Amino acid sequence: MNESLKELAVRYFEGPIAPEEECELFGFLAASPENAALMREWEREWKQRHVPSADVLRSLARLNGKIERRENRIRARRRWLRFSAAAAVLILISAFTTRHLIHTEDPVQMFSVQAPQGTNSRISLPDGSQVWLNAGSTLNYRSDFNRSSRDIGLSGEAYFEVARNADLPFRVQARGCTFTVLGTRFNISAYDEAPDVLAALMEGSLQFESSRSTETMVPGDLITYDCRTMEASRRQVDTDQFRSWIDGIIRYDAISLPALLRRLAREYDVKIELCTDAFDDKTFRISLTEAQDIESIMGGLCDILPISVRRDTCGYRVDSRPRKTEP
Repeated sequence: MNESLKELAVRYFEGPIAPEEECELFGFLAASPENAALMREWEREWKQRHVPSADVLRSLARLNGKIERRENRIRARRRWLRFSAAAAVLILISAFTTRHLIHTEDPVQMFSVQAPQGTNSRISLPDGSQVWLNAGSTLNYRSDFNRSSRDIGLSGEAYFEVARNADLPFRVQARGCTFTVLGTRFNISAYDEAPDVLAALMEGSLQFESSRSTETMVPGDLITYDCRTMEASRRQVDTDQFRSWIDGIIRYDAISLPALLRRLAREYDVKIELCTDAFDDKTFRISLTEAQDIESIMGGLCDILPISVRRDTCGYRVDSRPRKTEP
């Protein structure tokens, strides 16, 4: 069976295949991580044997011809990209890039990879860099990534392990900030609804830039950029806590209740409304695992904080708990 699927994959790399064949191939791809790895290996083998010349690329582009059919195919790939499992998404990005370079006269496109609420994804970029996307996050990059630049756009949170390339710096753009690196491990949290951008450096060197300041980070540094005042601060922390989410753990030495509830809402894909500002400036230490259900977590918060939690059909409502008066 694998041989017939391999032949189908090769035909997919080389040009259009029938819709029912695409369904068969994508079903195989999404069925298991092993299938995704096998597809990646087939793609590598095909690329080693096929390096089209410029003339061949132009000829194939002319054969493709009909713009409408091409645009429909692009839209179909992007819809599949948004909703597929992470491993399958990576394969499709790479395979689609190969096909798009062959079949279009203007190969530069924007790719968008999303981790929906309640999930996270791991991505292998064309330069070999590894990215973990946290729940409710989006990563954008161009189809010519690793040729003329290594620029990434981030909305949400991601942990990066960047492949070293001194000639082509790796840059992340997030909410008015730019992070430039040659090869390193770091985590950036830049959700639109959060007041701050947080960047934690585990290894290597990272340059932070905003409209008002530039900082060169060293391992152990945490940069906090206030999106309202556009001011940045830097301090040394245990940075491993900021990447613990990729291991299914929520661990912070100091986190505010609003920040924690935003994270829980994304991680568990539930609505949590905080009805008080009494905890905005207070922080506490916490460690949770993904094995704990949201109901027990909310109950546990009631035990350690003076809050009340009410569940309704929309989610959870959190408020201050009135102090008991002495008789």
